[in-house]
Amino acid sequence: MNPTARTNHYEGPCAVCGATVPAETGVVLPGSHGGWEVYHPEHAREPGPPPRGTHPGWHHRRLMSLDIAATGPRTGVDRILAVALRVSDGPDRDWLIDPGPGLALDPRTTHGITLDRARADGLPPERVLDETADAVAAHLATRELLVVWHAPYVLTFVESELLRHGLRPLAERCPAGLFPLCDPLVVDRHVDRYRGGGRSLRKVTAWYGVPHENPGDPGSDAQAALVLAEVLGACHPSLGRLSRAALHHEQTLWRERQASDAEAYHPDRKQDHRWPLATVEALPWEPPPGG
Repeated sequence: MNPTARTNHYEGPCAVCGATVPAETGVVLPGSHGGWEVYHPEHAREPGPPPRGTHPGWHHRRLMSLDIAATGPRTGVDRILAVALRVSDGPDRDWLIDPGPGLALDPRTTHGITLDRARADGLPPERVLDETADAVAAHLATRELLVVWHAPYVLTFVESELLRHGLRPLAERCPAGLFPLCDPLVVDRHVDRYRGGGRSLRKVTAWYGVPHENPGDPGSDAQAALVLAEVLGACHPSLGRLSRAALHHEQTLWRERQASDAEAYHPDRKQDHRWPLATVEALPWEPPPGG
């Protein structure tokens, strides 16, 4: 039996067959569009996302997705090793970066890119970062959504690396700044606030049935995030029907509430409330903890 189900205390029509379910004989589950629905026990659905609708919205428009792989998680200290861009109606773009000597990988990295490979096959960071920033800026200039899973991590990394190499910041290349964006992590936490099971990209794509063949690889992650954004818009009509500007604005509010909720639940864990960009800084290299 679905662990979220509970016995119905009142009779009502079955959400599947329409026949009356007498009180205390069926189950009640959260409805696909809010509220609760009653089912005959044999018709009760297993846990899963709402069905995908056919309503129009931003999820049918042109989307670009950005992801990176780095030597570790410290946005001001670690260095980007790879960049991937995916477009819903265009070719894939992938870059490998030569980060230079004197670095080490954080032992917790999962992307599988070794420093030897990056140094042997990678391009100069200035070239890759400049091309990436130009491609992203050109897309945002069209006012179409840029999809970035965990945007404060990825975008802060990119801006910090641009600063490190004396290149124009991404925010300055975009007429309207870093806008409009879609962060599927923030969106999913908003539309399904109480779902358990973790919120890694791997787990969220599995929940929504989105293919994700090689978690950790920036190309695979970028493609998975792009499709996930489309599916989120299709599964949640009130979300999909938002304008692109409204979606961007709402995410700043959702992220603020999510950070506040997390701090209330874990007072000892400080949350960064900023979205979509955290502190941009280019700090000297330091070995990773445990490295």
